[in-house]
Amino acid sequence: MILSPNAIQRVRQAFSFLFIPLGVWIAFITPPDGLSPQTMKALGITVWAVGWWITQIVPEYVTGLLMCVFWAATKCVPFQTAFATFSTSGWWIMVGAFALGAVAGKTGLLKRISLCVLHLFPASFAGQVWGLIASGTVISPLIPSINAKATLSTPIALNISDELDMERKKAGACGLFGACYVGFVLAGHMFMSGSFTHYVLVGMLPPEYRGVTWLDWLLWSLPWGLVMLAGMGLYIIWAYKPSKSVRLTKDNVAEQIRNLGPLSREERITLWTLIITLLLWMTEAWHGISSGEVAVTAMCVLLMSKVMDRKDFKNGIDWPSVVYVGSILNLAAVIRALHVDRWLGVALKPYLLSVVGSPASLIVAIILGMCVIRLLIVSISSAAAIFVLILPPLLIPLGMNPWIVCMVAFAGGDIWYLKYMNAFYLCADLGTEGKMANHRSMIKLSAAYMDEMRTSDPNAALRESALPTLLTYSGSEGILSSTTQAETIAAVQSLPDGQVVLDPFAAGNHNYLSDDPATAAALDKALRQTTVRFLTQYLG
Repeated sequence: MILSPNAIQRVRQAFSFLFIPLGVWIAFITPPDGLSPQTMKALGITVWAVGWWITQIVPEYVTGLLMCVFWAATKCVPFQTAFATFSTSGWWIMVGAFALGAVAGKTGLLKRISLCVLHLFPASFAGQVWGLIASGTVISPLIPSINAKATLSTPIALNISDELDMERKKAGACGLFGACYVGFVLAGHMFMSGSFTHYVLVGMLPPEYRGVTWLDWLLWSLPWGLVMLAGMGLYIIWAYKPSKSVRLTKDNVAEQIRNLGPLSREERITLWTLIITLLLWMTEAWHGISSGEVAVTAMCVLLMSKVMDRKDFKNGIDWPSVVYVGSILNLAAVIRALHVDRWLGVALKPYLLSVVGSPASLIVAIILGMCVIRLLIVSISSAAAIFVLILPPLLIPLGMNPWIVCMVAFAGGDIWYLKYMNAFYLCADLGTEGKMANHRSMIKLSAAYMDEMRTSDPNAALRESALPTLLTYSGSEGILSSTTQAETIAAVQSLPDGQVVLDPFAAGNHNYLSDDPATAAALDKALRQTTVRFLTQYLG
């Protein structure tokens, strides 16, 4: 039996109302040891809000704002705590990033950049697959909105597919559709500005770990990103190869570029604003100007130059998403203010210790957990937030950077097996009027992505690079197993210019730290000297 849309809506309404008494019950039960009555009220409100996010009975941002209001109105936390995020740098980065992306899309600059990148690649199926992936990788840091990326990329892919004379919804067309997903979505995980959810997750980290810069995110995620892009590109070319050899009959991409004409005034201003903004984001650690201040200034430049007008400011920025994100970040602030994260860490530690003690097991557990959770919680932001709230208290004592949870949870959340679980797929399918891809063919791409995450071998990539490499390990390494250490040491030693330095760090933990201040200072000095010596040797 297939339920009608009205019947589905009634079911959702029924489930949504069930969360109201559930939240009230949680709010007034006797608090367990370690929690206060105010904390139980806040948890009851939070459970109700999560339930309404799941059922989506009202827009997500409305539920988020009501949640913040109820926290303050019931005196769980002060008003300033309940709405704290709306004055933070991370929130304003999102506002500025949405503004930049909206203007770049409106002026045609993003389409021009995409087409120029595509033009660099051969006019064959394989060439255009790599071209779409490369184009998406270039565009991804400029657009934090998944919907906008889908709207921009898939019409270009559909045009290429038609010019290659590929039958719609068949292997070749599905492959180009998948290349858009890899380049414009998966590649976006390498950039902090590639998705507004990245700012959500960083904002939910403990305060001492929120100082993740744009460049930090890029450098930390780059090894995964390069392996993933290469693996997924090769898989698409193999799995979605057209039944017949195809090649563009004319220089279609060049023709589209010519039709755009020369760069307009608006495009030039937007381009230079984007370049300067990205450079300032990348060098935040050097000049000290926060990314939020840079983003707002860039938005003001576009407004003052009239490249962005009042209509763009009103409609170009995804205000519902920005407000929704702010409410989720407020959730993290409230959870920490009431010490719920510590309580959860203590309560779950006996069950999770065996998992978090092994990086490989942790990654697999997060991915599998995301697959299950997203059956109920469609929003990848909300689903990933669960892990970011629970796991850091367990990881930090082990010397593990909790940013790992952000990256793995979000990247793992892009695995899907049902249509409703993937926003890009739905928007892209709508943008091509359902003419390009089919779900049965595309599900293979999700399976390949999951396998790529499971089977990736960083040591193999390291050996193949043949680059000068410096490897150091602390003596009290508590995260990486002895087997993992031995394998990496062997990989570095096999390189012509590989260096392994261990002795100076015998007294340090995973983060090269020690409880003894003098030892910690010595470790820091040794690490700096070793690194400078290595760089001087190979960079002169």
